[in-house]
Amino acid sequence: MVGVMAKIVEQTDDDGLVLRAQTEADALGRLYELYYERIYRFCVHRLFSRNIAEDVTSSVFLNVARGIRDFKGRTEQDFRNWIYAIAANQANAYIRKASRRKNLLEKAAASMAASRDASTDDLSELDWPALYAAILKLKPEHQTIVTLRFFENLEFEEIGRIMNVRPATLRVTLHRILRKLRNYLQTVLDGER
Repeated sequence: MVGVMAKIVEQTDDDGLVLRAQTEADALGRLYELYYERIYRFCVHRLFSRNIAEDVTSSVFLNVARGIRDFKGRTEQDFRNWIYAIAANQANAYIRKASRRKNLLEKAAASMAASRDASTDDLSELDWPALYAAILKLKPEHQTIVTLRFFENLEFEEIGRIMNVRPATLRVTLHRILRKLRNYLQTVLDGER
């Protein structure tokens, strides 16, 4: 009977912790301690990479910190459901972004390979040194846009906030930047023939 009572008290303490976390940083920190390993483990199993899982777990807890004041749940179970939903959404978003990026890079590589002479080596990998050299030829502002978009995987809205530029303007600018990069890389490839 005492064990059952202890379990009820423990659940009540966690429920209270969830409610306090909406206004107290210490309580939010305690929830972080209670859930970090669970969410990290979930992300590792979902993404199959410890490094990526660490990044995604961090973004999950940033979202929790941003949204805890608006959290409508009242119990620890509500919080658990909410944080796992955030983790699932973040993992899915990462997978979508990684898939899009991989497809874009594969299309770029295939396009470059198609334009090469049939007698040249097969382009099975991107020529990273040539790509980095091409990026370094861009204006610093354009280098930042390319880096934030393709290496940091940020959305146009996020880049716009960082650089104080409208997302639509960024899309047009990035299109022009990519055309410059393609032309430069094509010149390099033509010089290798």
